[in-house]
Amino acid sequence: MEPPLGLSFPLEIKNDRVVLSQDILLTTTKILPAGTVLRTIFRPVTLTEGELKSKRGVNEDSYSRVAPKVTTKGLMTETERKIMERAYQTVWTDPIEFRRALEMSIPGNLRIVLEPSAGQTTAPIEIPDFPEGLCLVGHPTPQVLCVLKESRGAIAGFRGGDTLLEIAGQPAGEDLKEFAARYLTAHENASKKRELLRFKVRRSTGETESLALRIPPTWNSAFEE
Repeated sequence: MEPPLGLSFPLEIKNDRVVLSQDILLTTTKILPAGTVLRTIFRPVTLTEGELKSKRGVNEDSYSRVAPKVTTKGLMTETERKIMERAYQTVWTDPIEFRRALEMSIPGNLRIVLEPSAGQTTAPIEIPDFPEGLCLVGHPTPQVLCVLKESRGAIAGFRGGDTLLEIAGQPAGEDLKEFAARYLTAHENASKKRELLRFKVRRSTGETESLALRIPPTWNSAFEE
């Protein structure tokens, strides 16, 4: 990552709560606005990994890179239930600890617990899926905070601090909402046509560069010819 996700994640403290200091594109269809309260972070356990035995009994802190498995009855294991309950009940108030947890977790495994809004009985959980490995904020125009290692964005040459100017020959957008909509359209077109998705960025040094993302083709595109 450049810079590391934990260091670049836009956090601040308000009313003894960790909150986002900027809008962030959590997935291609989900924007978390500035001021969103982030209660805690956790990683899921699996049916098998979470039930590993130790001399002290069940190892409740046994995490796995695999998505949590569910029984045929749709019930979580006792270990999974305890992890979930602990995540729901935990409220972190220190951005530094929050950043450390980000650094120790694989981004694809992250589960972010948000503060429930008025009337909600349970805290909502968000699963980050940064598009092409790019962690983006609105600054106010879309800007790259960091690039996940070995992602398509990293291979294409994106760097933390890049400002997105154009996508597929069109303006990247004045905010994250516009960028997300244009990205989805451009990504779909590039995938169907099996073309590179081209960007124009302004580096933190002020220089302008053109970058190209290799987009996997859709299943249908292979049969269109």
